[in-house]
Amino acid sequence: MTQINLRALPSFRDYPNAELKLLASVAPAREYAQGAVLCREGSAARSCFLLATGAVEVRKQADDGERVLATLRAGSIVGQMALVDRSPRSATVVAEPTVALELTRDVFEDLLRASSELALRFQEHIAVAGIRQLRMATQRLAAMLAEHQPAAPEPQPSRDREGLLTVQAALSMWDMSLKDLDDVHASHPAGQVSALEANARTNLRNH
Repeated sequence: MTQINLRALPSFRDYPNAELKLLASVAPAREYAQGAVLCREGSAARSCFLLATGAVEVRKQADDGERVLATLRAGSIVGQMALVDRSPRSATVVAEPTVALELTRDVFEDLLRASSELALRFQEHIAVAGIRQLRMATQRLAAMLAEHQPAAPEPQPSRDREGLLTVQAALSMWDMSLKDLDDVHASHPAGQVSALEANARTNLRNH
């Protein structure tokens, strides 16, 4: 079994040792070679992945072929909605390569039923990761709209398609529409969250 120092990842520095040991035991680390597929768009979602080393590409199918929407690096969580939603995967994730811990929905639900502190902390991780994706989608959409202002240069169809795919992937993870993005703000004063963020965290805690 691949050994990973979870304490070295910024998102886990505040976790107690007991919770880190539990995470390592229930979510085994695995090495993924260059080009290995962690999950495929449209397939059943049964687990999420915590990236311990390396990076992955998030890809989505478009009319003109598969496009890379983002590159996620160590410390990121990918496929997290599999723990709270049974919808098919919204994108394909390909290793660059990486080492990732895989946490299945069945194990996560067992931890929740046992009122595990690890499960409660991980819920917060899921909420934060989703909020960041929605903010990214908001910023991407705002940039695209700015390019289409009269004073802006001619729009570039390729970039437009890529931007729309990014927005679509982020929104589909949370079953949202473009209209819902009106409630998402790109930044907030320290310690404050939007109503959307508060609702997302409440929904996850009540799952």
